[in-house]
Amino acid sequence: MRYPSFVLLFLFCTSSVAAQEIISVDICVYGATSGGVIAAVTAARLGKKVILVTPEAHPGGMSSGGLGNTDIGNKSAITGLARDFYRRVGRHYRKPEQWVFEPHVAEDIFKTYIREAAVTVLYHQCLQAVFKKGTVIQEIQTVDADHPATEPGTLI
Repeated sequence: MRYPSFVLLFLFCTSSVAAQEIISVDICVYGATSGGVIAAVTAARLGKKVILVTPEAHPGGMSSGGLGNTDIGNKSAITGLARDFYRRVGRHYRKPEQWVFEPHVAEDIFKTYIREAAVTVLYHQCLQAVFKKGTVIQEIQTVDADHPATEPGTLI
């Protein structure tokens, strides 16, 4: 089975947190941008156990961070989950679709996608190190974004 190149595929991915809890996942996506959330949700919908790791406090990247205007000329070119996103935005505003929106609306929709797909999210985690076997990423090490100098790293 082939996976899109924008998804980081890990055959085994572990997380060691302060309480020494170990989490195993099939796929780890770093970055909760619009694309990162959709990649994680898509993998989860395909039956994979997914973790989404992000240095941010909110999912959605620029869409939930203030860029709430879509300037695409040909809206019929937007399909799949991107089109579903704009339809969900539309439902919020009681329209079939909506291409201009408030950031909190986008964030709520991304959180809904994450919840519906049962994706685990680790917020406030900066990438500190990457461990590879050949060309395949086996683990990543993160550090708490709020306290990078004092908190121990997390292995994923």
